Amino acid sequence: MLRSKLHNALTTCEQASPSFLYDFTKVILDDSELNVNLQESYLRMHDTSPTNDLIVSGYEHNVDYKELTKRAIELRRVLSRVPEEMSDRHAFLETIKLIASSIKKLLEAINAVYKIVPLSAQPAVEKRKREFVHYSKRFSNTLKTYFKDQNANQVSVSANQLVFQTTMIVRTINEKLRRG
Repeated sequence: MLRSKLHNALTTCEQASPSFLYDFTKVILDDSELNVNLQESYLRMHDTSPTNDLIVSGYEHNVDYKELTKRAIELRRVLSRVPEEMSDRHAFLETIKLIASSIKKLLEAINAVYKIVPLSAQPAVEKRKREFVHYSKRFSNTLKTYFKDQNANQVSVSANQLVFQTTMIVRTINEKLRRG
């Protein structure tokens, strides 16, 4: 009962203020003086984390919204593999190809959804798409830099930003569809 209440309260906080749980966890870890790479841990957890935040609620049977959900989940899962794959250059390069393909497919899904959302929602969806493209380019540039300086933490930070942008696209679409 208490666990459920705590879970609901934390979920509500995260929905009201994206990244609340990350910031909260960071404060706890800093105070505990544990040596944990939070960016890497956060990224890894996306492989098994729930995906309900990537579902376009009430539109699960619509082909375009279903495709958006599928592509968002796929991108998040492939990004979660980044910390594991970085130690093996060949595997990491293959993962990078999968990420690029997943980004392309997600953008195609966003474009399809853009055409069917209400006109009043289109500016917000377009804005989120531009932000997603910006962070995709940033991720690409971070990867290029990584192969020069081997700063794995920056790659994790950039991948987490891309995960966040993916979530924000679906969240924005959900909000705009509810307001209709």
